[in-house]
Amino acid sequence: MTIQSSGLFPNLLHHFFWNHKEKFLYGVDTYEHWVLFAVEGGTFRYRIGDSEGIAQMGDVIVCPPSTPFHRDVVNPPSFHFIGFSFDALSEDPAVSEEEELAVNHRLASSAYKPAIGHRERLADNLRFFKQQAHAPAEMDRKFYWHNHALNDIWLFCLQTIATGDHQVELQPSDPLIEQAKLYIQRNGFGDMSMLRLADELGISPVQLTRRFTRSAGMTPSRYLNHIRLEHAKSLLVDTQLNLEQIALACGFNNGFYLSRVFTKLLKISPSAYRKANGV
Repeated sequence: MTIQSSGLFPNLLHHFFWNHKEKFLYGVDTYEHWVLFAVEGGTFRYRIGDSEGIAQMGDVIVCPPSTPFHRDVVNPPSFHFIGFSFDALSEDPAVSEEEELAVNHRLASSAYKPAIGHRERLADNLRFFKQQAHAPAEMDRKFYWHNHALNDIWLFCLQTIATGDHQVELQPSDPLIEQAKLYIQRNGFGDMSMLRLADELGISPVQLTRRFTRSAGMTPSRYLNHIRLEHAKSLLVDTQLNLEQIALACGFNNGFYLSRVFTKLLKISPSAYRKANGV
């Protein structure tokens, strides 16, 4: 399995912001979980495994668990230090482990510094982290929004490591995949089959996954879940439909399954989302 079929989603563990850090407490550290350093200013040298480089403003460095992270200040850096774990759609531990290994492999090929083309979007997410750090709010709600920002950052990292392309932009638009996206938008709220979609396009399911991920930055299954959950969010806010009715309107088998997917991917239950957004 490759990162192109990954069903992993980051789950925030902690966030700290360091301003003009003069010196790292340890020249090398090893973490039990994944860590992400998002640099706002200054520079530091780093080495992870066989990869080394310079981290500076606008860079994101991702270090896997149980991997020595060597670092040394060049100019006192200001950076966000984010710890996270991965949740997986698959309940098979072996599948989840294989997907994490695929992520690690792709990160290594980018020197653990995935290029992020949407720098303004990254800056907005990091600014949000800082603004909300001490803002008065319910802890569950604050955690939900912080985790949402982390997932947004991770998506842009994934656009690079999913394809092995370390340039700032995705591959040029693929006309066939644009057809696939339109097909999913039109049929995604019903009995949607990726096998049927691949057959309609005249390609194999494997080719569909590879080309879709290369063009859109996510797998077709994740894209399907995305449009379904966006529709579910709209129905939760704009209607009084119950969860079972919303599930059927969005293409989920039942309310229980919608609730499970909604909570797992968005880190908030449908009922809590509806309450938080005023309905």
